[in-house]
Amino acid sequence: MANVEIFIYDEYRHIFKDKRAWTLVTGFPGFGYVGTIATKYMVEKLKAVKVGDIITKYMPDFIALEDYGLMTPYEIFVHDAKSLIIVVNNALPQPPERVLFAKKLVEWFIKIGGRRAILAGGLNSRFREGNEEFRWLCCGECEWRFKEPKLSKGLYIIGPLAILFTMLKLRNVSTLVLLPYTQPSKYDPRAAAVFVSKVSSILGLNISIDDLLKYSKMIEETEEAIKEAMRASEERGPKPYM
Repeated sequence: MANVEIFIYDEYRHIFKDKRAWTLVTGFPGFGYVGTIATKYMVEKLKAVKVGDIITKYMPDFIALEDYGLMTPYEIFVHDAKSLIIVVNNALPQPPERVLFAKKLVEWFIKIGGRRAILAGGLNSRFREGNEEFRWLCCGECEWRFKEPKLSKGLYIIGPLAILFTMLKLRNVSTLVLLPYTQPSKYDPRAAAVFVSKVSSILGLNISIDDLLKYSKMIEETEEAIKEAMRASEERGPKPYM
């Protein structure tokens, strides 16, 4: 077996028989887990169909049951009516295979007629300059423009997202990267909602982000309750003797 393989299930191979101007949406569980949260939410709300997996030599050894069937580390979904491919990465590819992972995905995407890509990432909120919710970067014949500032000189995109963006650029695929502000180590549905809302708008998907915002509020309230409980515990604790 090749180190990285795009595996499409037999019953869905006919979808890709004829080339089509597909749009790819994907991201990774990086800063704020924005890429994974956003793509999983889009799959759920669009009722996208799982059509395959990306199989790698060093892929994580986990599976789980979801409403759509078996969840695997790297999943390929399709929303046929919108010619939309959503790749959900439930884990980060291992460092030795990240370049090949991106290369194989891009080669397959071009082979089936793929025309443009939108990537989800996260940007440390300490780089916020005003009231903007995200920054962005385009390559190729990218038709999208925003009032928000672009990714500025001196700021980095890192990890598998950077490699995938590079591969798409090298193969002349018009690519947009959206980087909502987030806390790097925090699971951040609110930042994911920024991405989903913007993608829904530019692609005409009509996805409501209400559930993501409710989930974000629940997480924030839970975190605050934990902090309050810890403060109360510290106040009740034994005082040091002087």
